[in-house]
Amino acid sequence: MEQPSIEYTKKARHGHGNDVTDEHDIRQVAGCLPIHPIKKKFLLITSSNKNNDHWVLPKGGWEVNESQAQAALRETWEEAGIKGRIIRPLGVFEEVNKRQVKAHHWIYEMEIDEVCKKFPEKKKRERRWYTYEEALIVAKGQYMKDAMMLSSLNPANQAKSVPHDQQQIHATTIIAPPSSVPVSNGPTTSPPPDQNKQMPFSHRLKTLFKKTSSL
Repeated sequence: MEQPSIEYTKKARHGHGNDVTDEHDIRQVAGCLPIHPIKKKFLLITSSNKNNDHWVLPKGGWEVNESQAQAALRETWEEAGIKGRIIRPLGVFEEVNKRQVKAHHWIYEMEIDEVCKKFPEKKKRERRWYTYEEALIVAKGQYMKDAMMLSSLNPANQAKSVPHDQQQIHATTIIAPPSSVPVSNGPTTSPPPDQNKQMPFSHRLKTLFKKTSSL
């Protein structure tokens, strides 16, 4: 998979003014599920210094001047100080709060190359390694757990050795890509016509994986 390039800045971007939204004004978020290639563990972070018992994936708003994969890498660097490479997209997941859709999360599996001591949000976050089983317990949010279940650390996936888009794991929050939000390889322009509207759900997901694997 061709890797998108990003700048490892000393300061994090702030503000939601440039965030991508769909036709229902739902925020589009991108993030990574970082995996240590030897330890076979996830690296999770606290959601903020005020909520130091809420363990989450590094993620944040996908902005109009970048692709989903670039946003995922950037947010993973800013929030967790991780450098690595994207292995594959895990899917688009729906975050629901009080029965309302809060965000769509474009989540990628990442193989960690380096965990840096200094990074933009070092003073705001804590980091901790978790096994697959531990992460399913501590992760805050069903969509995160669903992403973990689709990852390579799930023993069921290792045993089956089946292609990602053929895995039959039940995920309650995975959705078809929002029709008004194009899979982007760079700066976002006007959304293309919805060619997948009549496609079955499984076919639309396969289309997403094929497109994002070329990022």
